[in-house]
Amino acid sequence: MSDEDDVSARDALAIAQRALARVNEFEDRIDQLEAQRGELQEDLTAVKLRLSEIDEERPYKSLSTDEKVGMVREHAFRKAVDRNGRAKLDYDDVMYEVFDGKPGAKHCYKLIRLAAGLDADEKTGGELPGFTARDPSNGNYHLAVDAAEAKRGEVFFPRTKTGGEGVV
Repeated sequence: MSDEDDVSARDALAIAQRALARVNEFEDRIDQLEAQRGELQEDLTAVKLRLSEIDEERPYKSLSTDEKVGMVREHAFRKAVDRNGRAKLDYDDVMYEVFDGKPGAKHCYKLIRLAAGLDADEKTGGELPGFTARDPSNGNYHLAVDAAEAKRGEVFFPRTKTGGEGVV
């Protein structure tokens, strides 16, 4: 081995430090990209939840049931994202936060069931990942939302019935 092939300890340390600095830069960039990806997933999920509701200026009476369900899902998802990933919407939230007091309580309960992927007459459970209708003994009937599950689940294909009807 010649003297040219030998690397001094100082040179080896400098090379290792440069490599470590590059790895740290890559880790920072990966963290930034992961955060950005999460934000984009949330935005995409919210958009897909509301695909059917294109014109926000339309009067409440002109909205189809499918459009109303999409609006409930979007509102619930956004609320969950704003609250560390989980939220609940009861009929009062649906009535006033989503529709400015337009529907009656009975219709709000129906929208909660449909938003959870249940048939209109089913009470609890849900077929859509991240969206569950609950009727607790110590609280109001509500739609429970887990934003992380909703991002991964079938919620990308909004439907009002468990039979797989798509929202038009």
